[in-house]
Formats: sequence, structure tokens, C-alpha cells
Amino acid sequence: MATRFEVLSVLVALEFVVMSAVVLLLLPLEVAAPLVPLVLVFSVALLVSRS
Repeated sequence: MATRFEVLSVLVALEFVVMSAVVLLLLPLEVAAPLVPLVLVFSVALLVSRS
């Protein structure tokens, strides 16, 4: 079973990915471009944590 710290970490990463996806949809790519690498890193981390 996952510890509270692991669950909290996954929830924070998930929140960041969801909010970044909304920002990428609403704002021009030039403004939201700095978020793209972080979204990729957190998305991969979420995929790894699920397996």
C-alpha cells in the first residue's frame, strides 16, 4: 500500500498536469511553452508510478 507521501506526490503531479493542459489549451503556445517540458516530465512520472 502506498504511503501518504506517495499519494500526495502523485496528486500534486496530477494537478500540475491537468492545470498545465488547461493553460496550454487556453493560451498561445508562445506564452505556455515553458510548461511543456515539465508536463512531459510529470506525465512520465505519473505513468511510471501507475506501473
